[in-house]
Amino acid sequence: MPERNSSSVSELMKGFERVCRAKGLRITHQRTEIFHELAKFHGHPTAENVFKKVRKKLRTISLDTVYRTILTFENNGLIKRVQILDNVARFDINLKVHHHLICTRCKKIEDFMWPDFDNMELPADARGWPKIHSKHVEVRGLCSSCGAKLNSKK
Repeated sequence: MPERNSSSVSELMKGFERVCRAKGLRITHQRTEIFHELAKFHGHPTAENVFKKVRKKLRTISLDTVYRTILTFENNGLIKRVQILDNVARFDINLKVHHHLICTRCKKIEDFMWPDFDNMELPADARGWPKIHSKHVEVRGLCSSCGAKLNSKK
């Protein structure tokens, strides 16, 4: 999986430091390394994906520490959780409004924008809710790679 470019990672790291300071979170070496790996990852990693990368730099870090740190990031609005078909949580560092395409075969997740949906008024059934935090669409199907493999078997 390709990594984000260094200027994108740098901007994400600056945002990480701003949020930590604003929320009173200590900026520890472990937290910085874990967030840095999340920022570099182009896609939606699992905690295990992050652990494997961070462990190369911090040999004594535990998977539990990575899980707890990721939960801290999630609880403080630094990342979002994406739950997909296999019940394995993946994490999204992209906090801009976007939606997900999810491959039901290989579990690949791709972001997509849908401004028309984002600007739609809620249906009457949902208008009774006093506070809506977000609207999100997940489109499930086969990615182009899995679709091509399926078509080649015909």
